[in-house]
Amino acid sequence: MARDGMKRLGLLTPPANTTMEDDFARWMPDSVRLHTNRLTAPDNCTNVEYLEAIAEHVSESSRLLNQVPIDVIAFGCTSGSFLHGPGYDNKITSEIKDATGGVSTVVTAAAVVDALKSLNVTKISACSPYTDAINERLKEFYSHAGFDILKFAAVDPNRVNSIHDAPPEVALELALSVDTPESEAIFISCTAFNGASEVIEELEQKTGKPVVTSNQATFWWCMREMGITEAIPGGGTLMGRERHAEAVIL
Repeated sequence: MARDGMKRLGLLTPPANTTMEDDFARWMPDSVRLHTNRLTAPDNCTNVEYLEAIAEHVSESSRLLNQVPIDVIAFGCTSGSFLHGPGYDNKITSEIKDATGGVSTVVTAAAVVDALKSLNVTKISACSPYTDAINERLKEFYSHAGFDILKFAAVDPNRVNSIHDAPPEVALELALSVDTPESEAIFISCTAFNGASEVIEELEQKTGKPVVTSNQATFWWCMREMGITEAIPGGGTLMGRERHAEAVIL
């Protein structure tokens, strides 16, 4: 804990991602302060090259962020942490810990696994704003983690100009389109998907099922790492009550 008694959460985000900061700021308890640093990525490259680059330079970004007395660091990119399959999330975690002297680390792809397991669900519906190639990697990662993805859909690229400023209705309609009677939960992937976290509770009311988003799962795990179990308004079932059971972390 910092010298002033406040707990401090360090967030690493891709360069253009402001959605995660907005979501975290909205949920942040009075006892926690947020500190953000950008991950490094080149311009004019493919999606895969971009995601590989932010992971390759994560040590540098982590060391800079750790100049603040951080209690936990979050790597805020879902696809960037499942890109190369099972175990890739662990590699990123290890690099951040090595660069910061062992600061507690939360990686989004793994945080989603942990969140879904804590809800005791295995049959899920999922959606994202990714390309087909990245979506195939998403399905592989979460299937390997033990989840049966019953229905999946991606944002129509003609629907919005940018996911960073998409209205909440885009995430709401997409998530509702993948719901099935057999699904036990709905997962909305991508930390930059604007509006996804804003519609969690509306989706839960409409479907009667827990909803997990990338930002919500990451924030929930960060709070748990800092020992904060208070309910977070707007965080849905996952963050709406104390959860003391130990979840399995892959």
